[in-house]
Amino acid sequence: MPCADDRQQHNRYQQRIFDTSVECFRQAIPADVEKRTEQIIAAANPGAGDRVLDVGTGIGVLIPYIQRCGVGHIVGCDLSAAMLSEAQKRYPDARFWCGDVIDIPREMGPFDVVFFNAVFGNMWNQRHALASISAHLTATGRIIISHPMGAAFAEQLRAKDPKMVLHPLPSEKSMPELIRGLPLKLQYFSDQELLYLCILEYVPVTPSR
Repeated sequence: MPCADDRQQHNRYQQRIFDTSVECFRQAIPADVEKRTEQIIAAANPGAGDRVLDVGTGIGVLIPYIQRCGVGHIVGCDLSAAMLSEAQKRYPDARFWCGDVIDIPREMGPFDVVFFNAVFGNMWNQRHALASISAHLTATGRIIISHPMGAAFAEQLRAKDPKMVLHPLPSEKSMPELIRGLPLKLQYFSDQELLYLCILEYVPVTPSR
């Protein structure tokens, strides 16, 4: 199946890039980015009993922020084994899974909160990613798509390496079309100069009579 093969090639390209980028991600987060990251977590409002999935977790940048909310069940998903090895050393209480999120085993979930932070543009097929992960949400689950440097910064990354970053971050106008027919609704959207934040809520499908 050509599409599946293309996706695998794209994923392998990302793996190679991020496997050699661990040292770069070890650098301290600037104070302003840290503040906006805290805003992202606060908007998601994870609770102590929630199960959280961090897609594209890398070395686990979001994990300490999530843990401060009292969350005990965190799963980090990433394509890069090298990144996950570093994350596991830093956060031994979290669980990690290496692979494409659309292939994540059902038994890893369900999840109350799913983060796509600074990674949604890298998805091979954004709609497919949302459709797949919505099947792993609880009845009150939510998906957070975010970037602590903003959509314009993500576009700069796409211009620099369009093989890595395939898509722009969805606009408020394009998001409804992206999720049309999926069990999701747009709950919140903000596209500021240095902070992109979108929250999608799970909407249980009502069986037709």
